[in-house]
Amino acid sequence: MKRLLIFFLLALSGFLYDVKPVNLKQLQKETIQVNVTGEVKQEGEYELPVYAVVKDVLEMAEPTEDADLSTINPDQILHDRDCIVIMKKNEEAGKMISINQADIDELCKLPGIGKSTAEKIIEYRETNGYFQSLEDLMRVKGIGKAKFEKIKDLISL
Repeated sequence: MKRLLIFFLLALSGFLYDVKPVNLKQLQKETIQVNVTGEVKQEGEYELPVYAVVKDVLEMAEPTEDADLSTINPDQILHDRDCIVIMKKNEEAGKMISINQADIDELCKLPGIGKSTAEKIIEYRETNGYFQSLEDLMRVKGIGKAKFEKIKDLISL
């Protein structure tokens, strides 16, 4: 009897309210806003499609010749309201080794990194894509916390 009463009340409430299905397309954003400042020719806010990556907005903002892009991951997916600051090149940044760009010889310049470990870093990078953070380097076999602590101030993305 209770079930019949509940059913009747639900059916009656359906007739009293104008129930329309929700259109999820209307709720979903199709673009994102990203702000770019620093060493670029055209600072400002850019509107990009969802799932745009850093290199998409950099093409629009046009980095200057003094822009330090060594710490920028060009394939990183952007999110709405991200802010990208492009720093100016300096001597200290020039001495850093990019774990996303360096070849075997450059990686071997790091303390505690030999040819075998450098090859593993490159193999990891080719298999899994660019490192998203410096700490991701510890995912490479042979690089533990102690070795990472020795080189963390000498590396960049």
